[in-house]
Amino acid sequence: MIAPPPVDHLLAQLAQFATDMATILARADVDWQWRPAVQEWSLTELSCHLRDVEREVHQPRFRLVLTQERPFLAGVSADEWAGVRGYAREDGRAALEAFLAARAQTIAMLQGLDTAVWQRQGNHAFLGLTTMQELLNLVVKHDQSHWRQAQVLLQKGGTTG
Repeated sequence: MIAPPPVDHLLAQLAQFATDMATILARADVDWQWRPAVQEWSLTELSCHLRDVEREVHQPRFRLVLTQERPFLAGVSADEWAGVRGYAREDGRAALEAFLAARAQTIAMLQGLDTAVWQRQGNHAFLGLTTMQELLNLVVKHDQSHWRQAQVLLQKGGTTG
């Protein structure tokens, strides 16, 4: 894995993604159910995905690495959850609010950690030995991918009227 950016930069990006996603909540014209194609997600489904991945993947991985020596970090196929969990039937605004609350918890957990803690490792199912800093970088990359997706949903028809 290529060396990740500095932790302070990654933490800032983690917070910025939450701020950017929060701007969607302020918009009255969002069509939460619009999707560009049948097999693609709506903003509601994306918000549910972000919420559940934050709570069930990112936070547990960080906790494991913080509390155990080289814990096993299971691989997760979270994309399947949209259909299995019925994301399309949920309230998109509520899901996004829940994601933002979970992200605030993640940031609180990670802020102020000693420099040495960022080099603690977990044994990731797909990536092998991975540091806390590398895990944080993966979260930021996940955010970036979904921010682009959110932009498409908002610009290409994800607004009412």
